[in-house]
Amino acid sequence: MKKLTSWGSAAVWMWMVGTSAVGMGQTPCVDGFAGEYPCENYDLLSVRTLEELGGGANGNDCWGWVDADSQREFVLYGRSNGLSIVEVTDAVNPVFVARVPTASVQSLWRDVKVHDNHAFIVSEAAGHGMQVVDLSGILDITLGPIELTPVSMYLGFGNAHNIAINEASGFAYGLGTNTAGGGLHAVDISNPASPVVAGINNGPYTHDAQIVMYDGPDADHAGQEVAFCFNGSAGVAIVDVSNKMDMTEISAFNYSQSAYTHQGWVSEDHTFLYFNDELDEGQFGNGTRTYIADISDLDAPTVVGFYEADNTSVDHNLYIRDGKLYASNYMSGLRVSTFLPNGNIAPYGYFDVRPDSDTTSFYGTWSNYPYFPSGNIAISCRSVGLFMVKDPSFNPLDVAEVSDAAEVLTASPNPAMDHMVLSGMPSAASVRVMNMAGQEVMTWDRVPGLNGLTVSVQDWPNGVYLVRAESASGAVRTARVVVRH
Repeated sequence: MKKLTSWGSAAVWMWMVGTSAVGMGQTPCVDGFAGEYPCENYDLLSVRTLEELGGGANGNDCWGWVDADSQREFVLYGRSNGLSIVEVTDAVNPVFVARVPTASVQSLWRDVKVHDNHAFIVSEAAGHGMQVVDLSGILDITLGPIELTPVSMYLGFGNAHNIAINEASGFAYGLGTNTAGGGLHAVDISNPASPVVAGINNGPYTHDAQIVMYDGPDADHAGQEVAFCFNGSAGVAIVDVSNKMDMTEISAFNYSQSAYTHQGWVSEDHTFLYFNDELDEGQFGNGTRTYIADISDLDAPTVVGFYEADNTSVDHNLYIRDGKLYASNYMSGLRVSTFLPNGNIAPYGYFDVRPDSDTTSFYGTWSNYPYFPSGNIAISCRSVGLFMVKDPSFNPLDVAEVSDAAEVLTASPNPAMDHMVLSGMPSAASVRVMNMAGQEVMTWDRVPGLNGLTVSVQDWPNGVYLVRAESASGAVRTARVVVRH
């Protein structure tokens, strides 16, 4: 299927989405397509339209939450008139469980992050403030969607373009707010029911940021809480935010053909910074660029270059997980790259949520969330809705706390049709199997060994199951298995 080129054809394509893609089961990527969606190395699990998730003029940001006990997975999907919470534990069959209406009026922009089992929601809507929503209650919803009431409201700012949270420190940062020229607005969220202002940095306007406890090669800043700020026309600033009452700029830099520095993420070793520019494709005719800065010396960062894709779609949000970079580029969709030894990136795969065009329009994927333990990836699309995709070669990590990393419980085949074989533990005191509703399916005590134990799943309904094995010493290992008859 070739890409359509005219906006008249785009209207036809939107009709196709509404009639053929929504509600279908998992669609593998075969010969460059998953259904009508161009792809490489990523299968389509499901699509839910904006209308199915609460409606509104547009979708926008997304984030994720995982319940630590049950390992159930949820997407938080922003819309112009509120937030939708969607259970994606079974990502082929997402369930819209709850919604949070906007605190004031509708807006194109809504952003959300999660800390301590609470969602923190901001918007460009006037007088919106920051809504704080307890997510733990959604685990008991049997018939949704229900409307959730925030447990608290922070009104130290009204509108905010974005929010960043450093979960390690317990502070949220309002970004691009109507206070202090749009500079960092720090809020203590250690008690989600009573957030309080911690400090404000007077400009420049910060459009987006990532805040980390610095653990990189620059010994002068070891252990500091550092904000990497993406400041629109002002480029990038690196700020020491350890003292919220006296946030101090460490360094700042810009780059050739800078138009609007939008967002970025630091490498897992805090050596490189990867960021994007939202307007350079339109202003300079560039291909989609991911800029790369060497930040091994925080006082003297250096832009070492950029990776340029072979299309001109506008880049928006990117994140890093386990050696891959996940970039949402509006009209060309999710673009995933691997890292080269010199810090450069190389294409790995993609999933295009708007196959009609790769132009500099702003109607495709807004963001993505690549951090679910299952490996499933949420893609929020401004015009269509919520996509769930997955790299079929992804090997889920053990999600339990382990004392001996050499022992990892595995279940195979996965998906399982009539049986599964458990392996990886020489012995276990008990084994429990639970479905994603938290209901116990099967339990054994005094299990002689889990190296090659075969378990029948013929009577189990199709779905996702969590196998939890505990050794005599108290070490816990878990494995997920999909049953599909």
